[in-house]
Amino acid sequence: MQHFAALTPADFFHQNAKTRPEGFLCGNTVSISNPAQGALAGMEQMPDYDQHEGVFYRADEASGCLFFAFIHNTNRGQAQGGTRFFSYDTMLDLLSDGLRLSKAMSEKCAVAGLWWGGGKSIICPVNFAIKDATPEKRKVIFANFGKFIASLHGSYVAAEDMNTTPEDMQTILSQNRFVTCIPKHAGGSGNPSPFTAEGVFKSMLATAAVYEGQSDLSGMSVSIQGLGNVGSALARFVLNSGVSKLYVTDLMLERMEMVKSWAPEVVEIRSSKEELLRQSCDIFAPCAGGKVIDDESIAWLNCRYVIGAANNQLERPEKHAAQLHEKGILYLPDFFINRMGIINCANEQYGWLESTLQEEVVKIYEDTVNLLTESRSRGLSPQEMAMIQAGEAMKKAHPIWPNRGKQLIQKAASERS
Repeated sequence: MQHFAALTPADFFHQNAKTRPEGFLCGNTVSISNPAQGALAGMEQMPDYDQHEGVFYRADEASGCLFFAFIHNTNRGQAQGGTRFFSYDTMLDLLSDGLRLSKAMSEKCAVAGLWWGGGKSIICPVNFAIKDATPEKRKVIFANFGKFIASLHGSYVAAEDMNTTPEDMQTILSQNRFVTCIPKHAGGSGNPSPFTAEGVFKSMLATAAVYEGQSDLSGMSVSIQGLGNVGSALARFVLNSGVSKLYVTDLMLERMEMVKSWAPEVVEIRSSKEELLRQSCDIFAPCAGGKVIDDESIAWLNCRYVIGAANNQLERPEKHAAQLHEKGILYLPDFFINRMGIINCANEQYGWLESTLQEEVVKIYEDTVNLLTESRSRGLSPQEMAMIQAGEAMKKAHPIWPNRGKQLIQKAASERS
């Protein structure tokens, strides 16, 4: 673990690009010799490693990027999860993010009732900044990444995520069929962000109904951290629901000013994440990067509810969910309430229908009411209750292709041995 903390993605890339450009590490569920040819040895000792069935990488010289695919659990079906285009400071940061996000996708697919498992992929540039990737450069990156995903034989299905677009997904599609969130004109579902935002908003309404006895957010105050595709859409829902105050922060000033222009008398800008976390409010909604709630930020929080769209909001889920519960702050698990993105992808797999998504949004409201009611009656936090539900659902094998995912992982790994 210390080795990865001292190793940058560029170091890893240059150490492996010539001698072992591809590698893997498989969990106890798949027995393969010579794991990762030594490049990933020790990753299984990381606290975020949770019997992941497979982790694959490629140091792609043509694009100047590291490609990673993290497959957590395929009991319910192929691993599915977004493709993140992101620069990391250390390999520990990269691996930790991939391991955590893929596990959360297993939980998310399970509570959503999808016959998919959990996965995540990462494209990490090593010799250029993401902002400098021209359209032509992106074509090369995502085409080569598509070839990498094709080599996994369908054990992992890609999707849009941070810094990626439906057009990038279409480039992946040019190299393999294991991808979702392609543009609507190509038969896909496009950007799932509006539906993700609506699902999180419905969870806010469910919380207001159970704990406040009201059908909207009138008279309540909300803080939103991050005003990207999901956060800005959530802000519109919140403003239309009668909030007394909406506090916002984002790294981009123009985004904050845009949201403030929608309701100048209601919206207030906060200059930093710390200032927003300290802001007194009813609901805090993290909608940016993960690990926003840790030992330090829990002490800052001055809210009654944490209901947001970001993935992996808790640095250490079990520990920090318990600390929030002890502090009297109700936390709705992100994997339970931000699942509309993955539901949108699953809907696309069988032919996209917006009516199906509207039905699922209503179901998030109903499921959240049930989660809050049952967790309160059993004296558990919503996080504990949701983990119980996810754990039970993950035990159910795919009704048609049980063990197919593990077989595909073993095939991909054996080709790299």
